[in-house]
Amino acid sequence: MLRRTMSRALRGLDHDYAAAVTISAGALVGLIWSALAGDTYQRTFAAFPSAFTGLGITSWRDVIGNGLMSVFFFAVGLELARERHHGSLHDLRHALAPVLAALAGMAGPAIVLVTIGLATHNHSLVRGWGVPMATDIAFTLAALAVAGSSLPRSLRTFLLTLAITDDVASIVILAATGATSVRLSGLAATGAILIVLATVSRFHRSTPWRLLALAALWWSLAYAGVEPPLAGVLAGLVVPYEAHRSIHLESAVTRFSTAVVLPLFAAAYCGLAWSHLGGSASLTIISAVVVARLVGKTTGIALGVHGARRLGARFAHDITKEMLTAAGLLCAIGLTVPLLFAGQLYRAGSDVYGAFDLGLLIASVLAAVVGVVLLRSASRRNTEGAA
Repeated sequence: MLRRTMSRALRGLDHDYAAAVTISAGALVGLIWSALAGDTYQRTFAAFPSAFTGLGITSWRDVIGNGLMSVFFFAVGLELARERHHGSLHDLRHALAPVLAALAGMAGPAIVLVTIGLATHNHSLVRGWGVPMATDIAFTLAALAVAGSSLPRSLRTFLLTLAITDDVASIVILAATGATSVRLSGLAATGAILIVLATVSRFHRSTPWRLLALAALWWSLAYAGVEPPLAGVLAGLVVPYEAHRSIHLESAVTRFSTAVVLPLFAAAYCGLAWSHLGGSASLTIISAVVVARLVGKTTGIALGVHGARRLGARFAHDITKEMLTAAGLLCAIGLTVPLLFAGQLYRAGSDVYGAFDLGLLIASVLAAVVGVVLLRSASRRNTEGAA
């Protein structure tokens, strides 16, 4: 009975909406805990034994954000390798549209946030231009699953490619614009490790070797002062793809990430300093983030798709314009990388961080609800038209 229950639970972790459920549960814990016992919440995640500090790890929040989140991005890297080998990224002509849409969809919210920041003389908004850029893969695909099974498979492929490109590009920007000083010796070590791994991986492609690659790259990036979670993406890509072993590893890493990493991250980073969120500065940040996500993100993606069409990119014939518009709205859902970005710029638990956090939460809920409604409507009209 216990084995059957465990097997059913593991299979449940493979569902599209599983990660969204665990992130939501973790976020709810963080929000309620910080509301009922804010001091205890902050002390819990800010504490860390001084004997173990180093490489930028000074709190349990750092352990989760800079350490465990590398596992999440390792899963992203493995998925990216699979898609590049025989998935949506295999034919670059099919990948052009979602890639351009992702890049334009990143630029849109950044431009909106900076514009509002300059207009309102809010330095925090200008400095936080990168916070609203990224899409959340887990939530976006979960919302797509809720929208209905009658949607074309090609739409999921489009969204998956867009979200992967978005997350990888965002984490690279996060690493490149880090607030900490960068050690050139650490970057040189990272380059040397990549060369060694790429060379040796021609002969050794085992799971332990991939995990060793992850650990080595994490250490070198942490020492360099570059955002360590980037190691996950690099480790997922550096070892050549091998169907059976890679798929098995991706499944195991994704399950661990869904069950452990993402809910812990949400609990640690979604807590708010509720008593400090009523000021005009906080309200300006919250409103600006919501506008940047809902308007900037969707407009940017629409322009990216239009540009891709002009360049002759290939689109699946069963994806309608209405579906693309609704899918662009789903891409305004985002917590993981945006909160990592905010946590690097502003101390977690600070007034500014809390305002960005709440703005992202509000925008994500609105984008999910409206996006799902529009997608279901587009799907119904498409089905009626086919009939």
